[in-house]
Amino acid sequence: MTIMAQFPRHLPKDEETERPRAAAQPVTFSGTVGLFMPAHPALAATRLAALFVSPWGFEELCLRKTWRILAEKLSDAGIASLRFDHANTGDALDHETPTLALWRDTMIDAAAELKRLSGADGVILIGQGLGAALAAEVAGHIDGVCGYAALAPVVSGRAHLRELALWSKMTEDRTDLEPGGDPVSGGSMLARSLSEDIRAINLSRTMALPARDCLVAARADRPGDADLANRLTELGGDVVTVTYEGYDRLVGNLIFSRPPLTLIETIVTWVKGIEAGRPHLQPFPVSPPAAATPLAGPGFIETPLRFGDNDRLYGILCEPADSDVKGAMVLMPTTAYERLSGWGRIATSTARDLASAGIPSFRFDAASAGDSPPLPGAPEQIVYSEAQGQDAEAAINFLARRRPGPIVIAGRCSGGYLAFHTAARDKRIRAILATNPYVFYWDGSQSLEELMHFMPQQLSQYGVKAFRFGTWKRILNGEINVKYAVINISRAIQRRMLAAAAPILKAIPALAREHRAVHGAFRALEERGVPFSLIYSEGDIGLDYFKLHFGPNGEKLKRYANVRHQIVAGADHNLSTDAARDLFLREITAMALEHK
Repeated sequence: MTIMAQFPRHLPKDEETERPRAAAQPVTFSGTVGLFMPAHPALAATRLAALFVSPWGFEELCLRKTWRILAEKLSDAGIASLRFDHANTGDALDHETPTLALWRDTMIDAAAELKRLSGADGVILIGQGLGAALAAEVAGHIDGVCGYAALAPVVSGRAHLRELALWSKMTEDRTDLEPGGDPVSGGSMLARSLSEDIRAINLSRTMALPARDCLVAARADRPGDADLANRLTELGGDVVTVTYEGYDRLVGNLIFSRPPLTLIETIVTWVKGIEAGRPHLQPFPVSPPAAATPLAGPGFIETPLRFGDNDRLYGILCEPADSDVKGAMVLMPTTAYERLSGWGRIATSTARDLASAGIPSFRFDAASAGDSPPLPGAPEQIVYSEAQGQDAEAAINFLARRRPGPIVIAGRCSGGYLAFHTAARDKRIRAILATNPYVFYWDGSQSLEELMHFMPQQLSQYGVKAFRFGTWKRILNGEINVKYAVINISRAIQRRMLAAAAPILKAIPALAREHRAVHGAFRALEERGVPFSLIYSEGDIGLDYFKLHFGPNGEKLKRYANVRHQIVAGADHNLSTDAARDLFLREITAMALEHK
């Protein structure tokens, strides 16, 4: 078994007859990127369309896949939809001083764009978190609003800011944050101007009725959600209140986040009910949306587009604004279930900085991650899936047609794994940067679900956490599976012992196969002369596997003259700090300039 053989070059035969679903159509307006999902072509389109209004930060990252699934379900019911990025988030352009007033104006423009694209005259506003508050405030400025859905709504801005501060502590593994500083969520820091605007939100006092038909998905532990439903009823709304089943699992951890499928079906049924009660008029004549107009920013031009079989994948091409290309194309594959903008927008900011230096790049969502639909028959969990190799190949094939030339591939964590395997398999890749790859080898027999739910931490961290009261409390409450914690500690010890006794690898068939496959791929890259920059954050979870194959200090890497290895102090796994991101950018820039 070789690593080059792990990715099949074509879809499985039993899936060839089922064409993959097309990704939503990218559109640009008001300095942002939207994704328009028309009614299914086999159905008669309605004159009702849905506008999704997103939350901010970590919650938005977790929700991205849910928005895609909801859009597809509504499309299959004959209802078009549009989702978009707020300014200074995702792939929208940046403003020096972002405000909620700017976000509200963009939302009004998005509603007009949705009507233009769909031919609808009725709009359903569907917002989650902060997006639900914005939708309630803006509804009166949009003609034809006939439904309002508030999912886990922000009712009090002050309470939301306190919650964001708590999330900062729970989800951000960073050493550069000052206690009591601006909230950080999903790797992004909330601008002070936005914090001040959010603080003023108080729907219980200021809101008017957004629409006659309302739906509130309330969390059981948030009384404010139910209070909003009561307030909407007092204002004369016909309110449906449902429990937001699966909310905690949706936003608990991006790696094993699960879309709330029951709630999605409830929303679709509710929207169909509103449509059934409206006059049945013919849709306005509309033309299919044209290719998105590029967004222009300081030093860069970005074109959101679809590619692959039946346009099944979504990506963004970022090019120098002056067309003066000085380096190779940089391909940035998906990391886990992050959307293509990346944790803390690292992919977006890196791409724009590269373009300013004359280096084009292409970032994309793998199938079933972010905004690219899943392949027919593909497993629900796609991290380390062989199918992601097909997605990377589709991206390379697209670039070969659109902008031929050498390609440098750069990825983090599972994106680093995908970059490594793609480079080993495809000779069109001229250089590779892998940052904090968890593993180099995945044979398919390992339990992906176990990895998602019980990913082992560095052994030293268990010793520290054992003395924390919060850890014992979680154990007593059943939130921590002691059995798997013990298993993971044992595995960490085993890896460290094997790293110190490499000859044992030859006596364990499974480890021997893994060892041969990993080193075989490294040799293949060396033989082709492919420069390989391998970066780890100090204490990163992937270092145990690295040491297993290359020794405690990486001494076995010396046999590969093409590999450069670095360990970065003070950096987290997601490269959230400015220093870590600067290093990431410098490494990519140097490689791209060298391989023009």
